[in-house]
Amino acid sequence: MRLVKKLCTWKLVPFAWTALTIFLLCLPGSAIPSAGVLSTEGIDKVVHAILFGGIVLLWAFNLYFRRDQKSKWQQIIVLLTLFSVGLGIGLEFLQRDYIPNRSFDGIDIIADSAGAVIAAVYHLFIRVK
Repeated sequence: MRLVKKLCTWKLVPFAWTALTIFLLCLPGSAIPSAGVLSTEGIDKVVHAILFGGIVLLWAFNLYFRRDQKSKWQQIIVLLTLFSVGLGIGLEFLQRDYIPNRSFDGIDIIADSAGAVIAAVYHLFIRVK
């Protein structure tokens, strides 16, 4: 846990994860390999859950180790979760309208939301006591 604390107190780690998520979802469809592990059915949904759960998880760790008021912790987690879900929805529409060879997939939004909610539950009920 010390390593996580040290890495997440720097804003660079959660910021880089968020930027990586946006970058990966803005890649043209032709740039995404369709062989190997990525050809496994449903693996893209797992990747979506990990990416958007990672946003909530890492930003929450960053804020947890810097927080001043414990009373606002639940609000912070809810806002991070809403941000992550909103980002996922926005990126799906961006893919549909502007990214070549990419399309809108409502199931991706569900996977994004599931990852964000799982990370929020971790911070609200498991990690923070």
